[in-house]
Amino acid sequence: MASSPPVPTFGAPKKGLRYTRRPCAFGVAADKAGRILCVKVTSAGQSWLDLPGGRIEKGETETEAMTREFEEESGLTCKAGTLLVRTRQYLVTAKGKARLNISGYFAASAGKKSKRIHDSDHDPVWLSPADAIAGLRDEAAALAVAIWLRRSRPDS
Repeated sequence: MASSPPVPTFGAPKKGLRYTRRPCAFGVAADKAGRILCVKVTSAGQSWLDLPGGRIEKGETETEAMTREFEEESGLTCKAGTLLVRTRQYLVTAKGKARLNISGYFAASAGKKSKRIHDSDHDPVWLSPADAIAGLRDEAAALAVAIWLRRSRPDS
C-alpha cells in the first residue's frame, strides 16, 4: 500500500498558545503575462500579501471553498484546477488568534468580475511569481506558487 507524502509544515507553535485547526483552500492563478494574483489584506492595523482563499465552511468541498473565497477576496470569478500541494501553517492572526491552517493549494484560472460581494479589506494585486514568492506572508503560500511555477513551465 502506497503511503501519502509528508505534508510540509511551516511555522512553529508558540508556547502557551492553543492553536485552532482551520481547514483552508487557496488558489494560484496567473494572467496571460504570467503574473500571480495575490490579495493585499488589511486588518487590525496590519497589512500583508496572501493568495486568494481561506476557510472551508461546513458542507463545502475544498474546491467549492477555494472558488467562493477567491471570488470574495479578489472580486473575480475563478475555476479550480489541480491540487498543487497540501500544507500545514502555524500562525497568529492580526487579531491575535492562534491558528493551524491545514490547507490545499490549487491551480486556478481567474475570469470575469464576480457577482459576489468583494471583501473591502482585500485588494487584488498582480505580481511576478518571484515577487509573489518573496512577498507572501505565509511560507506555505510561497511554496504553492513555486510549485505552480515549476509545473507551468513549457518543458514540464
